[in-house]
Amino acid sequence: MESMSDTPYNNENSPFAEPAGRVSACDADRPVSALKEFMSSLQIPIISSLRRLDSAPRKFLFFTASNVVSWQCLVGPTLVLFARKLDMPASWVGMLISFMPLSMLLVILTLPLVTWFGPKTIMARGWLLRNLISSLAFAVPLAMYWWGPRAGWYVLGLSTLGFCVMRAIGSGDWFPWLHEVVPEDQRATFFSTETGIAQLVNVLVLLLQGLILQGDPPVWRFLIIYGIGIFAGLISIRWMMQVPGGEGAREMFSLRTSFGSYKIALKDGPFMRFITLASMGFSIVAWITASNVLYMRDALGYSSQYILVITATGSLFVLLTIGAWGRYTDHSGSGHSMSLTMIGHTCAATSLLLLWPGAPWTNWCMPLVVPTTTLFAAAFLMAAHRAMLNYVQETGRVGYTNLWIVGTSLALGVTPILAGQLIDRWHLRGFEACFMISAGAGLICAVLSAWIVRDHPQGEYPDLRLFNPVEPWRTLARIVWVTVGLHPSNRQG
Repeated sequence: MESMSDTPYNNENSPFAEPAGRVSACDADRPVSALKEFMSSLQIPIISSLRRLDSAPRKFLFFTASNVVSWQCLVGPTLVLFARKLDMPASWVGMLISFMPLSMLLVILTLPLVTWFGPKTIMARGWLLRNLISSLAFAVPLAMYWWGPRAGWYVLGLSTLGFCVMRAIGSGDWFPWLHEVVPEDQRATFFSTETGIAQLVNVLVLLLQGLILQGDPPVWRFLIIYGIGIFAGLISIRWMMQVPGGEGAREMFSLRTSFGSYKIALKDGPFMRFITLASMGFSIVAWITASNVLYMRDALGYSSQYILVITATGSLFVLLTIGAWGRYTDHSGSGHSMSLTMIGHTCAATSLLLLWPGAPWTNWCMPLVVPTTTLFAAAFLMAAHRAMLNYVQETGRVGYTNLWIVGTSLALGVTPILAGQLIDRWHLRGFEACFMISAGAGLICAVLSAWIVRDHPQGEYPDLRLFNPVEPWRTLARIVWVTVGLHPSNRQG
């Protein structure tokens, strides 16, 4: 067999050229083989990825599957559509979306609870209470009947806020538990598989929601979806209890020592720079996720069913590509992966600026562009989570992960509020401002990712020539090459 380094694609003038010292991107002497690899890359890689994981990570993924059903039904895109069905203003909708991330700031105060009781106990109780509180949504029709539409807004907001607060109390245990049970060499595989499973479930759930919300759905159809979400949430607790580990350390408990882990993390300069960068990336993604459903509904006039079909298409895109991006991240490092995925997201966000209402190409391109933003956002988040766990030190583990949650939650919480205000005040121009902010900041984040997150497995730095303005096609070609699964890392996987 010929060496891959001898192929024409190793020429530095090729858009697919690898940096010096790496294997090339494809074997030009074997076009038939490359075609077979492309077709195989379209297969769902979940089964093979599950086999590479140990027992404990696999059990965590079973919990994830049922938890995603609950999440999508209670605080997914249906929440935005439900709020707009109640004629809730865009600024209120932005506030509603912000409840989830901003409530996560409570994890700062939960550190002693995690240390004393352990992640498993706190998560189980938090998950139970969040599902019970979500049942308040069934009172929305009564509130509207007795006190008018605004009362329905308050009840929906209270139900969502209660869900978010209880989730925040339990979620501070998520990453310490993962850090305990997922070995370092399986983390990219775990996060890519978790994303793949989540997106597969998303596709099924969103299509089911689309069937339930056909036409002009009344309020009671939204409440059917809420009932499904609460039931799935209760089932997820059973799966959670099957995961090993997550025990407390009462004999080692000290209030001063518990909060002292924050001091350890705050003094870790590389970790704090990474949190700042990752929070910027999360905000960039949120500018799109906070505005695209409202844009499709209010500016383009799409039905709830069609919006959910487009959203499900995005989940399908992620499902088919996240395995390839996970293996590429293991091969080239989180920093390089974060850079390329953020460039892809920037290109998709820029494309949204060209899809204005009334343009003949908008209805044709929207079902492709919106799922593409979802694809690259998911790949970026996967790479960022992998990098985060690699930054975490065993001493002060909970402090590290809680600071991560606080930083990214602020980004995810403030952004929807700002987006809602822009849309409420400027209407169509507000949507365009959201897309422009995401695109402009995304390019900056891509370059910074290459400089700050230098974690290539062989100690090499990312090939910054790919960000040279005179070689944009090389960068875009590399992104496409990885996405469709033709990078050598996918064959090695």
